[in-house]
Amino acid sequence: MPPRKVFDTISDNAANAGVVLGGRTFRPFDVDLRWSAAVCSRNGVVEETGVAAGVLGHPAKGIAWLANKLAPHGVTLRAGEIVLAGSFTRPVAASAGDTFHVDYGPLGAIGLQFV
Repeated sequence: MPPRKVFDTISDNAANAGVVLGGRTFRPFDVDLRWSAAVCSRNGVVEETGVAAGVLGHPAKGIAWLANKLAPHGVTLRAGEIVLAGSFTRPVAASAGDTFHVDYGPLGAIGLQFV
């Protein structure tokens, strides 16, 4: 597979076929989001790791930028909307039969299998 170029991934929704969400919620001020981290394993092998500070120094900065760009157009972000702040890991290819486990430490973990 050839490497992606910036115009291939203008937004997370363009780069992903879907998004997996966990059921656990928390208030953003309850944790230092800069230190939120992930360990992504495919079929038991660690493929990617990252720390959220890799997203503009703090993942909330991208959300604030978006809100400020939308405001002059009368558009606001509403409570409960899902907004992706940006990825701090590279994409990992998935094939049928692959099992993924992504560990976010104290924030929880997600597991899934592609069929």
